[in-house]
Amino acid sequence: MKNFYKIIIVALLSLPIILYGSQKKELDYEFIQEDNYYSFRGSFIVRAELDCLINLIYNFKNISKYALGAKSIELVRQGENWYEVTFTYRKLLIFENQSTWRRTLNRHEHKVVFKMISNRNNLNIIPKMLSSTGYYQIKQEKEGYQVEYFQECKLKPGFLKDTYINNAKKEAIKFLLEFKEYVEKTCDYFNY
Repeated sequence: MKNFYKIIIVALLSLPIILYGSQKKELDYEFIQEDNYYSFRGSFIVRAELDCLINLIYNFKNISKYALGAKSIELVRQGENWYEVTFTYRKLLIFENQSTWRRTLNRHEHKVVFKMISNRNNLNIIPKMLSSTGYYQIKQEKEGYQVEYFQECKLKPGFLKDTYINNAKKEAIKFLLEFKEYVEKTCDYFNY
């Protein structure tokens, strides 16, 4: 009987891993690290309207619905087809990071480009992000649209660099899963 309970407990504890793993299979992603540089590229296919996808990705009011880890998201300023936004993240009650990004829409290329324009954190032991750029791009495929997310970052060398980069990989995969879920819930043909 003890063995039966052990099997049940192991099965229940493994369920989130199994579910998370099955979701990861629906994503195509790659993480590259070279010294103080890393990049993440991920994509998924969705059957949706192109305008819905572009508006979902670019529109400021949608960011808080897929950047779930942010403590706050603030619109700083905006112009025609661009805006600047500040994200504040807090981890473990003591670490806080605040970064400002310029997001630019290129509707003709079905692309939203983003570039970090400032970054600061409250702990000097955390590696400083020197630069970061990336994009979201939508491409027509046979089964629908491929939504691709790409980001590259360069860090200042530091004591916790490898730990920081390993965590960034986990966070990037988690973000892409949450983003995919929001896209499917909002734009997928089957949800209209």
